[in-house]
Amino acid sequence: MLQQRFQDVRVPHISDRRPAPRCEAAGCTETTRNGKPYCTNHVELLPYVNRLIDTLEARDAELERVAKRGPRSVDPQGITAQEILLQLKLYGGRTIARLSRDLMLEENVVESYGRALAKLGCVSIGRHRRGLLLNPEDLSCANPSPASESAA
Repeated sequence: MLQQRFQDVRVPHISDRRPAPRCEAAGCTETTRNGKPYCTNHVELLPYVNRLIDTLEARDAELERVAKRGPRSVDPQGITAQEILLQLKLYGGRTIARLSRDLMLEENVVESYGRALAKLGCVSIGRHRRGLLLNPEDLSCANPSPASESAA
């Protein structure tokens, strides 16, 4: 009986398997994984990877601008400003030095962001024995609501 059950089970032959998908990049013969159209050597051709690279390049350009020009070149809706506001929301007041360490940014850059966000009313700047302190105020000030965008 047991032997009969095993005889009814069909094991797929190696020739029954579909061939592994190939990378869609011109001239590439590498196989892909998990249904992706490109191999690991051509992952940058994926649209979402392109958007991520563009976002990171824009962030780097903004950080460079802020380092050179100071608070007037801060984008309050940019990634870095939002990271600072998130840190303040999660942990409360933080010194410039602490934010600099946590976010791996230069202190002068964090201070420029702090001053720009303080001008908008998002944070207040105070003194602490360890340096300037950013305190959360209205952390939503740099995030326009959908209602206010449609009104503009």
